[in-house]
Amino acid sequence: MDDDTGHDDTRGRTDAAPPPADVVADDEQRPIGALVVTGFLTVTILVFWFGMFALNLSRS
Repeated sequence: MDDDTGHDDTRGRTDAAPPPADVVADDEQRPIGALVVTGFLTVTILVFWFGMFALNLSRS
């Protein structure tokens, strides 16, 4: 703590070491719900888009 604000001033330093391995959170998981929702929306949009495309091609 180099100043009176109570904050660590490590900006611009290259000697700051990463935290030890036991401090890093090991409970990080993949966001399965977000991936499922994104995949579902992607499939739904593509099915409707290609369906409309095929319908327009067949009508013309």
